[in-house]
Amino acid sequence: MMKIMIFIQTLTLILTGTAAIDQPYNYAYWGEIASSESMHLLRVIDNSNIVDEADLRNPIQLGDLRDIFVYENNLYVSDATANKVHIFNSEFKYVKSLPNESDLNGKLNSPQGIYVFNDELYVSDYSNNRVAIFNLETEQFVREVKNPNDVIFDSLEFKPLRIAVDRTGRMNIIAFNVFEGIMEFDKEGNFNRYFGTNTIQLSVLDALIYRFSTKEQRDKMALNLQSSFTSLDMDSDGYVYTASRAEFWQPVKRLNFKGRNVLENKGLVGVVGDANTQDTDTRTDVGPSQIIDIAVHESMQRYSILDQNRGRIFTYDKEGNLLYISAGKGSLQDQLSGPTSITYFNDLILVTDNTSKSIKVFEPVEFAKLVNEALGQYNEMNYEAAKDTWQEVLKLNSNYFLAYAGIGRAQLREGNYKDAMHNFELGYDYYNYSKAYEQYRNEQLATFLPYVLVTGLVVMGFVIYKSVKQAIKREGDD
Repeated sequence: MMKIMIFIQTLTLILTGTAAIDQPYNYAYWGEIASSESMHLLRVIDNSNIVDEADLRNPIQLGDLRDIFVYENNLYVSDATANKVHIFNSEFKYVKSLPNESDLNGKLNSPQGIYVFNDELYVSDYSNNRVAIFNLETEQFVREVKNPNDVIFDSLEFKPLRIAVDRTGRMNIIAFNVFEGIMEFDKEGNFNRYFGTNTIQLSVLDALIYRFSTKEQRDKMALNLQSSFTSLDMDSDGYVYTASRAEFWQPVKRLNFKGRNVLENKGLVGVVGDANTQDTDTRTDVGPSQIIDIAVHESMQRYSILDQNRGRIFTYDKEGNLLYISAGKGSLQDQLSGPTSITYFNDLILVTDNTSKSIKVFEPVEFAKLVNEALGQYNEMNYEAAKDTWQEVLKLNSNYFLAYAGIGRAQLREGNYKDAMHNFELGYDYYNYSKAYEQYRNEQLATFLPYVLVTGLVVMGFVIYKSVKQAIKREGDD
C-alpha cells in the first residue's frame, strides 16, 4: 500500500512538473521528481529566545546576519547591523562580540564573510575596504589587508565579500565587482594572483548578437554576462569550493591550486540545486536556483549548497549525487525566508536568515543519519556495514535510488559483480554498471576460458590426428 501511495505521489509530481513546498522530494532518473523522506528537524535561535552563558535573556539583538563559521566548537556570526562578530558556544548560548568597544582600530563597517584559522579571526570588512584580522586570545585587532597591488584597483575600491584561509595562511578572497576570479593573498597580505575565473556561456541568440556587434557593444555585453563568485569554502585538502548565484549552468565548482574545476558530477541531475524549475507555481519564486553559499563537511564526503531563490538546502556526496533536500522558502518556523549563509557544525547544518534575524539549526532525522552513516562506512572501506546501512535506508524509503547504487558500489568492491550490476541498474548508475559488467565479463572469461582452450586443443588435436591418419592411409594405398 505504501509503495502504491509513493507511486501516485511521484506520478502526480512528474505530470505537474512541480513539487509542493511541504512535500519532501528528490530527483530520479532524467530529472524526474520523486517523493522522499523529510530530512531534518529544526531549532531556531532568534531575538525571542537568545540567552547568554548565565541564561540571561536578550544579551544582544541579532540584525543583518551575513556569514557563519564554526571553529573549535564555537560559532561565529557576522552582523552587518551591529557591525560585530557575535560568538556563541556549542549550546548556542551567546558568549561575546568582537571587536571590543575600546578597540578603535578594529571597528567594523558592514562585516560580511568571516573565517577563523590558527586562533585568528578574519573579517571581510566591506565598507572599510579591508580584511580585518583579530587575535582570539587577546581579543584585539592585530592587522589588516587592504589596497591590493593590482591595476584594476586604481579605479576600483577593494570591497571583500567572502574569505577562506588555507593551511599555509594564504587568503582566498571574493571581492565585489571583481570578475577576474578569486583573489589570492599570501599570509603577509601581499596580493599574488587571480584564479578560477568564471567563463562566459552564451545562448545561441546571444552568440549571434555578440558575433555581429561592434567592439564597444561586445565589451558592454561581456560586462553584463560575466559572473563573479558569490561565496567559497575550503576542504582539508586545500580544494576551494565556490558558489555563483548567476552561473546557472555550473553554479558550483571545486577548484584545485591551478584554478581548474575538478568537481565530480556523476549524479542523476547536475549540481545546480533544483533541476526542474517551477515556472508556474505561485507559492515560490520562479526561475532556476540561485546558489549563494556552500559548505563542505569535515569528512569531505558531502557538501551542501544554499538556494536563495527558494530557500532550500541541497546536499550532495563527493561524486555529485543529490542526497537530500531540506527547508524551503516561506514564513513558517522550518522555512528560510531570507537565507544568507550556511555551514556545518558536526552533523548539524546551520543557516543564517537576515529576514527573520535568526540562526536556523537543521538536525538530521533518522533517514538522513543513515544516509550519512552509509557514506562514511563506504569511505572507511567498511563495505559490508555500508551495504547493511543502505538496506536500512531502503526500509524507510524503497524509492531512494541512491541506496541501490550504494549497495552496488559496496558489492563491486567486494567482487560480487553480478549482484552489483543488478543494483546499479535499479539505482540508474550506469557509469558503475559498466565497470561491474567489465569485471563480471572478465571473471566469466577467467572461469570458462581454460575449459574452452582445453576443448579447442582436444578438437584441434583430434582433427590433426584424423588428417595424419588419412594421409598415412592414402600413402599405403598408393
